[in-house]
Amino acid sequence: MSEIAIVVVLLLLVVGLGAVVAALGIRGAATGRKLKRVEAQLEEAERRVEGTQFQLMSSQQMLAGAQASGGTLATRVQALEEEDKKKEGWLDAQQQENEWLRAELEKRPKVTRKTYKILTVGMKWTGKTSLTLKWANPLIDLGAIQGTKIERYERTVSQVVLKDVTTEHVFEIGDWGGEHIVDAQQELVVDEIHGLLVVVDLGGKDAKVVQPERVAEQLREFQPQSLKYFFGPKTVASCKAVVLFINKSDLLPGSPADAEIQARKHYARLIEDLSAFQEQVDIRVLVGSASYGHSTHVLFSHFVEKILPKNAYDNQLLQRMKSDLSRVPTRALAPKSG
Repeated sequence: MSEIAIVVVLLLLVVGLGAVVAALGIRGAATGRKLKRVEAQLEEAERRVEGTQFQLMSSQQMLAGAQASGGTLATRVQALEEEDKKKEGWLDAQQQENEWLRAELEKRPKVTRKTYKILTVGMKWTGKTSLTLKWANPLIDLGAIQGTKIERYERTVSQVVLKDVTTEHVFEIGDWGGEHIVDAQQELVVDEIHGLLVVVDLGGKDAKVVQPERVAEQLREFQPQSLKYFFGPKTVASCKAVVLFINKSDLLPGSPADAEIQARKHYARLIEDLSAFQEQVDIRVLVGSASYGHSTHVLFSHFVEKILPKNAYDNQLLQRMKSDLSRVPTRALAPKSG
């Protein structure tokens, strides 16, 4: 073979080898790209697997939490059911107690009230409220009293048990303000009055000595023309006792007996005018001091004696009456005229 031929063959071999190498390079590059895509897909798949695993773990945690919450809820439901059972037990016990109390109440005597009305009249600052309210409520603070048109207060005088009925006998006192005597007279016409208390005094507010002008003013207030309105047919039919209480005897010098004599002299005309109704209703004159308690116990013992029926006395009232009356001079219970 000639050299030229050899060279040509060699050149052809080189060219073919280069083509093969080139083809192999192209195929290797394509393979590399495919490999990278596969790697990328593999990484994406791994990420998805990791995400799925995370979601699975989260789901497991949520499931565990739900199970725990379900357990807590079940526990709470059970606790509430037990609490309801306790409350039902309490309600049953309360119902039983109520039924027992009703049964006990049925066994106790029934309570009724019988009220006796006493009307109190007098000019302002005569001491009506101090005189009556201190008896009705011994704990009252007399310094806190304020004048009003009318005040009503009560005191249970006795309690009498007869068979299965307890009767409370109550004195209701109507205290009319001094400037409302006309209104008080209207009550006498309308209501059934069991006692009438007329209060006068020997001196006005903060007086230190007897004030003749004050006495004269009250004598005018209760002159015969006015008194007749206090003794109408309705009053005479129901009223059991009328008391004239001459207050503030502490303004008079001397012993209580001397003070009474002087006080009666100051109001001799009013006492004489009242005595005109003596045949129609029991009239009594008392002299005392609401501030110092002189004769106040006598006043209400007298009302009890005259107003309350004898079958309305209980043991406590009898003892109190005996104690009060034992301290009263006999002359203080009898009216005087002139």
